[in-house]
Amino acid sequence: MPKKAMNILNPYRRPNNQNIKIFFICHTSHKDSVLSFYQNLKEGVNTKKNYYKGLEAYVNIKASSSKKHFIKFTNENNPIPEIVEKLESLTFDHDNIKYAAFYISPFDKFTPNPEDRDIYIQIKELFLNEGIVTQVVDYEKMVVNIENQYNFQFSLQNMALAIHAKLGGAPWKLAVTDKKELVIGVGAFTNQGENRRYIASAFSFQNNGLFRKFEYFDQSETDLLAGSICKAIRDFTSVAEADKVVIHFYKEMSYEELKPIIKGMHTLGLKIPLYILNINKTEAEDIIAYDLNWNKKLMPISGTYIRISENQFLLFNNARYPNSQRYADTDGYPFPIKIKVSSPDEDAFEDADVVLELLTQVYQFSRLYWKSLRQQNIPITIKYPEMVAQIAPRFNNGVPDDAKDALWFL
Repeated sequence: MPKKAMNILNPYRRPNNQNIKIFFICHTSHKDSVLSFYQNLKEGVNTKKNYYKGLEAYVNIKASSSKKHFIKFTNENNPIPEIVEKLESLTFDHDNIKYAAFYISPFDKFTPNPEDRDIYIQIKELFLNEGIVTQVVDYEKMVVNIENQYNFQFSLQNMALAIHAKLGGAPWKLAVTDKKELVIGVGAFTNQGENRRYIASAFSFQNNGLFRKFEYFDQSETDLLAGSICKAIRDFTSVAEADKVVIHFYKEMSYEELKPIIKGMHTLGLKIPLYILNINKTEAEDIIAYDLNWNKKLMPISGTYIRISENQFLLFNNARYPNSQRYADTDGYPFPIKIKVSSPDEDAFEDADVVLELLTQVYQFSRLYWKSLRQQNIPITIKYPEMVAQIAPRFNNGVPDDAKDALWFL
């Protein structure tokens, strides 16, 4: 349970570059609050029940502020020209230092004006092109939290976690024996304003959950989608003989989408099992299950799965763990996800244990979300691609190639 373990154990793998500099981008009137925020981020909070004792204590990375890179702007509705002008006058030592920029946003993510919401996207792209990861902080929420140090520590935990991963660290991984398996996730995000769906694909992972690389596409680019999946398979099998390839797909995969992948594997001469898992992230409400023995709250224990047809299952991902009597209402009561398992290979299911292994893998991948300590009910193989599909199409010049193996979008 990361929520407990992060307080007593070190992260699995620190970022390679431990010379980390932090700087801030904020409105001129917010400077004093930013200094208080940085002190809490770096040193921890001042409260009796202290679960966050500072960045180094929590995620095992040392970081210092870079005052010469501090960027202040005066026009909160259009800060980009001022930020660009300041950025062009700055120099960065990327050979020796890893930078992280905190953007203190005057607007929250629910602000009704889409132009105000898009400012963060523009800033993220601007600094990503400079090789710098960013973390957005809602100014109003930050001020309220600084006053309430007990609550503030939980936001700081999540920010520290995300920054650790964005800088190239791995807060935790699955405690499994590493196998020669490639897991690929395909997710999507529909932009309601444009009525257009974007797809992120070839989010490839090892079976231990460690991230490899991603690509993203428009929903009409099915050939490119298939090509990127084949490329991920080719790259993986060129260094290791894979035992199986598993694709987590955000909807039921059509034969037209599957055909070029099968053809690509044949072209590569790969005779390894291919499994397709349709993971319906729209929470299943048509079929539900209850645990009548649990304090009238009814939610089954996390990891419970139920077969609802020959190769279709409900899987419960939540924070109700076995042998634990405590449950926080703040963790929510998520519906199960619906999973359909299939394969184009005739003998793919001869091993009776393979379905259980595939369902277990989905469950495990739902516990690898590094943006928050809260248990997710959707695996990162679907969640991470959705996050990229939400952000990347709004970039003016796309995602730089050297950023496609990093988790800057958390």
